[in-house]
Amino acid sequence: MGMTLFETVKSNVTTLQAAERYGLKVGHGGMCRCPFHNDKHPSMKVDQRFHCFGCQADGDVIDFTSRLFQLTAKEAALKLADDFGMQRDQLHTDIPVRKQHAESEREVFLHKVSYCYQELASYRNLLVQWRQQYAPQTPDEEPHPRFMEAIRNLDRVEYELDLLQSSEEQGKMEIVNDFLWDEQKLREAISMEAMVQTPVYHQSAAYAREHGELEQYRQSHHANIDCKRDIEKTVSAHFDGMRLDRKAAAEVLERFGAERVALVLAATVQAKSWDGRFSAANKDWAFSFDFPDAVNEMGFDRRHDYAVETHPAVLDGFINWVRQEIRAMEHPIEKEASEVKDALNPAKPAKKKAYDMER
Repeated sequence: MGMTLFETVKSNVTTLQAAERYGLKVGHGGMCRCPFHNDKHPSMKVDQRFHCFGCQADGDVIDFTSRLFQLTAKEAALKLADDFGMQRDQLHTDIPVRKQHAESEREVFLHKVSYCYQELASYRNLLVQWRQQYAPQTPDEEPHPRFMEAIRNLDRVEYELDLLQSSEEQGKMEIVNDFLWDEQKLREAISMEAMVQTPVYHQSAAYAREHGELEQYRQSHHANIDCKRDIEKTVSAHFDGMRLDRKAAAEVLERFGAERVALVLAATVQAKSWDGRFSAANKDWAFSFDFPDAVNEMGFDRRHDYAVETHPAVLDGFINWVRQEIRAMEHPIEKEASEVKDALNPAKPAKKKAYDMER
């Protein structure tokens, strides 16, 4: 069996050759200015592959060309084949589905249960705090809304936590589905002020085609890609090589809204679930999102179109910030308590850990 289009291109063209062909000035040692961020000094290394020590862009020659010209992987491969004189009749253009670990339905279910349990446990602790902190001090005092919320919901939340630990799978699934439905509606509600007003389209392209909603699907898909690029750019601007500034998360959320940012980040982690640099908690969170028919009949996974290419260790930290910001939007009192705690306990110098960049 002959090589695929991807294999043929990568065996014939290096990233160094493509970079020079497409106008980059490559200096001694294969270093050049990175075209994917505002690079004032050469920080990208190009040889067989490419890696930027500034924004952490990384990949092979097809990834490089795809990002440079904003093409799909197949379009980038065909462009390289044309530009470097490969004969079309020698290319096998059938693109095989990537042979990566695919999460089974059972694994996805366990991710969702784990995520739901973590979130409900956090909410339960918050309700206990509210019940004590906002309890009326006199019989005549009007109850605070936070106190009333605790009284209304604490028993239910503790009951649901017990069921998630001990009930049959059907009972767990009902709790998980209800929780995720409510959470999605909440994300939609707090996304209303986003600069990008395009509604998130949750259905597949096949569904959109059948129901006459292809334009809504396309607009949402393009907005997802815009959000991905904005995340990459913003993280690069707020990462100093060792530490990521929390402002990065707030800025992206302000521009694109919680619903779309969460969707793009969840798609990224799902598409790269094999990568151990994403924490277990963030994987559980990511698999709480559903992407109907993510892989189409041609073997293309729409999640890859807007999967963020930032270094996974840095991106994992960014996801943590985003999740905390969204939680603060849902429960403002948590943010107030966190700000008071930070004021009383100035931050210690960040330890050098996961953000150290490996080649």
